[in-house]
Amino acid sequence: MIIKKDSIGDLVLRWQQFLVSQGYSLGSLDGNFGTKTDAATKSWQKKNGLTADGVVGDASFTKAKTLGLVFTEVSVWYPPRPNFKSPSNSQVEAMFGKFQYQMAGKTEIKILGNWVAQNIVDVEIKQLKGVPGAPPNGKVRFHKKGADQLKEMFNEFERQGLEKLVISWAGSFYPRLVRGSTDKLSNHSWGTAFDINAPENWLGMKPAAIGKKGSLLKLVPIANAYGFFWGGHYQSRLDGMHFELAVLDKFP
Repeated sequence: MIIKKDSIGDLVLRWQQFLVSQGYSLGSLDGNFGTKTDAATKSWQKKNGLTADGVVGDASFTKAKTLGLVFTEVSVWYPPRPNFKSPSNSQVEAMFGKFQYQMAGKTEIKILGNWVAQNIVDVEIKQLKGVPGAPPNGKVRFHKKGADQLKEMFNEFERQGLEKLVISWAGSFYPRLVRGSTDKLSNHSWGTAFDINAPENWLGMKPAAIGKKGSLLKLVPIANAYGFFWGGHYQSRLDGMHFELAVLDKFP
């Protein structure tokens, strides 16, 4: 197993904890293998007679174990990033349409004109019926261009016997700013994002690991296969409950 710059997950967090125990200052321990972790890793490797390339593989792990690193492989799996990125507001506009809006509160916005009527539809997701937070009839509001991808993704969850991993629903179409921003729109504003299992994967938290209540990690590769980017792959503030449509007409 290998971790390196831009890796994310439990194993990175344990590696960061180990580096701190070795006297390195990393700031926040967040499970993200960023610039500080990379620099500290290279310094530690050089100090211990290893190739100082920042890549933590068998040689580094073997040496680290002799110095106190302890981990179990069962708890460290984290889904790899897809080959596409989270879309910017301008990219979302290009895919799903531009609208005018005005502020309707501290973070909420009001979309002007008829954009909502022309683009947002009710999509019946049968797997959401009975899920806390979801409409009783399973119909959620989503952009019409992504409706089929959303439905087929949830069908694939069921085909793989994973639909029960979705234990709560926290919304889809919701016109607002990104949390903490004063000018960037959330992708929820276009009806191209949804949140699930929020209490266990809150904004800024490390997403729940496999085997823990609310873990979504097994669903992430499926979501990626249907063009959805996962907030647990954000480079800065993790958002493990969040999925957003990034690639249109993407089906396995």
